[in-house]
Parts: sequence; structure tokens; C-alpha cells
Amino acid sequence: MSGHIGTVARKEFEDAGRSKLLWSLIGLLVGLVTVGYVAIWYTADDVTAAEVLSFVGTPLQVILPIAALIAGYMAVVGERRSGSIKLLLGLPPNRTDVVFGKLLGRTAVVTAAVALACLVSLVLSAVLFGSVPFVDWLGFAAVSALFGAAFAGLAVGTSAAVSTRGKSMAIVVGIYMILIALWELITAGPYHLIYGEGPPVEAETWYLLLEQFNPIFAYTNLISQIVEGSVFPFQFQYGLQSAGAYGMTPAERYPGDAPFYLQDEFGVVVLLCWLVVPVAIGYYRFNRTDL
Repeated sequence: MSGHIGTVARKEFEDAGRSKLLWSLIGLLVGLVTVGYVAIWYTADDVTAAEVLSFVGTPLQVILPIAALIAGYMAVVGERRSGSIKLLLGLPPNRTDVVFGKLLGRTAVVTAAVALACLVSLVLSAVLFGSVPFVDWLGFAAVSALFGAAFAGLAVGTSAAVSTRGKSMAIVVGIYMILIALWELITAGPYHLIYGEGPPVEAETWYLLLEQFNPIFAYTNLISQIVEGSVFPFQFQYGLQSAGAYGMTPAERYPGDAPFYLQDEFGVVVLLCWLVVPVAIGYYRFNRTDL
């Protein structure tokens, strides 16, 4: 990789920062955090700042993936669509610089959104609750930034892999809908076909591992280990699992001591996979495409 990655990244950060829709989503996120903190402070008694921090995980898990996908889905394919990719590649940046520079720039935009939301929560904690759970807050911010980067990687990787805006949008929207609306059907449905019943609380290991690889689940499981209180994943439920399984992590559902790949901390590996694998595929395809 050459030194031109930073140049591409700076341009991408500036370009993505001009998106009104992206800033609208960031504004909505900050607004929800503010309203939530004020509402909890006004209505709840004996609530600590550390406990309220778990609230921020709810709007983040919904809005942050959408913002990241919007920030990245046109990153490379937009240049191909306009024809400017040929001009760009005629300058010092090569294809490696373009893909990884765009990934870095778009990820920086998403990270800035996370930082802004977390900074607002930090200020509100100090003002409304008189204390700042700094260690919890720092861990929360780091995991949230990785969560946003995972979806930015998915979007940029998809953008590099396809040739049209429509394909890029269809893929990222389709994957997002699978993660929040169809995940239980895709995972619990085959389980029912194989075993003749829906997944019980103590389901088969392969099923629990499959559940672990939903990045939204990985994020909420990680956050729940950091903050005081649980953050439940935003997901459509169809009643295919045992009622007692909802809200439980794979580690909690495993009979006995869960292996490392079912532990909540394995969520870091899951999020890194969602960041790295789409970018690797996109880079491979883009590097071999005749532009």
C-alpha cells in the first residue's frame, strides 16, 4: 500500500461529510440520546449514569448500521458510474489506494458519528446524573466504533465488488434486512426441518455459533458485558425458538462451560470478520475488473 491512501481517505471523509441524509441520521441519533437521557433523568429514581449508558445501545444498533451503509455503498461504484474512476486511477493512486483509502475515509465518518453520540452521552451523564462512568463509556465507545466500522466495511466492499449503484444498494439493503428481519427464519427454520422442532434454550452448538455471527447480536452481547444492564438486539421475532431463548446469549444457552467461540467476547472476532471479509472480496473483484 502506498502513501496515497491517506490522500484518498481525506477526500472521502470530506465527500461523505456533505451527505444531508447522513447528517440527518446522525442528528436523529444525537437527538434520541438526548431525549432518552432527559426522560430517564426526569422519570426514574435511583438510576446511575452507568445504568443509563446501556440505553444508548438501543438507538445505536438501529441507526449506526444504516448510516454506515449510506456512507459507504456508493464509495467505489459511484466513481465507476460517473466515469471519474478512470481519471482517478490515471493519477498516482492505484486500485489498492482507492479501495483502502475509501474504506478509511468512510469509516472515519462513521467513527465521528459514534464519537459525537458518545460525547453527548458523556456530557449528559455529568450534567444530569453527576457522575461519569468513564471506563464503561470508553469500552462502549470502542465497541460501537468497531460495530460501525463493520458495516462501513460491508458497504465499501460491496461497492468495490459490483458495477452499478442499483446492485450495491440491493445487496447492502438485502443483507441489512436479513440481519434484522429474516435472521430467525434463516437460522431457526432449518433447525426445525432437521430436528422437527424449533431451537430450545439449550440448542445444538452449530446453531448457537450461527446465531453468534449476526453482527447486531455480537454488538449487543459485547455492550451488555461492558455496561450495567442488558442491551437487547433489535430483531423481528417469529416465535420459532423456545420463548425462554429470547434475550439469552449463546454462552448462556450452552449447557456447561461454553467454548471460546460462543463467549460474548468472541463478538469482537465476528465484527472484524464483517469488516474484513467484504472488503477482501470487493478488493479482489475490483482489482480484476476491466474498467
